[in-house]
Amino acid sequence: MGLFDIFFGSSDSTTSFYQLYNKLKDWKRAGVYPFTYNLPKAISFPNDFWKKIISIQKQTLSDGNERAMSIYWADGDLVVSPINTGNSSSVTSSGNISVRYTPHPTRKGYFRKEVFLNSSLYKRLDVYEKKVPKKIDVSYLFNMHTHPRHEDSNGVGYYNFFSAQDIKSFINSNVTVTGLITDKLWLLMRTDKTPNNLNQLEDKDITIDRLNSLEMGVYEGEFYKTLTKI
Repeated sequence: MGLFDIFFGSSDSTTSFYQLYNKLKDWKRAGVYPFTYNLPKAISFPNDFWKKIISIQKQTLSDGNERAMSIYWADGDLVVSPINTGNSSSVTSSGNISVRYTPHPTRKGYFRKEVFLNSSLYKRLDVYEKKVPKKIDVSYLFNMHTHPRHEDSNGVGYYNFFSAQDIKSFINSNVTVTGLITDKLWLLMRTDKTPNNLNQLEDKDITIDRLNSLEMGVYEGEFYKTLTKI
């Protein structure tokens, strides 16, 4: 696999979640966004990821409040931040991630890797001493949030799409991906041609066609299904 494939991948097959977060890490390290013609056609996720999505969605359905989770890269581990509760129109997500390596107390030649989230132990595992990195790599990857269910005058349920503020926050964050959880999962992927300033956007402007015209990859999928680019 060449350098081009590592950074931009191939659009010929489904991209797994594992491949996606490794690409996000590489793109961020290289200071680039993917080319529009190299966006994956489809993205798949493991069952434990979908369980977290369903958990967030159920809580929002129960009280009408938006919630979010942030995805972090913690030196080889994918960390999901705790769910923060907002209100019916907005949510804020935050997390403080750190990684520590210490000599293992009982296993010679091994270190103990500990990942902390908001000062609490999130994960612990043993690492062979030669595998301990010289530099610890911890970075924020992307955020996802929920929108509550509404009903029209006829009692028909519906969900709002991304808001203008969602898009503006996404662009201003300088990350590549953001997500929205309704009765399905939506992902937006920024590209090298996406404008850097979208402050003029209004809620009425946000449609799938409009997002495509802004050179964003728009992905949609039912829970436990593959997300496809639309």
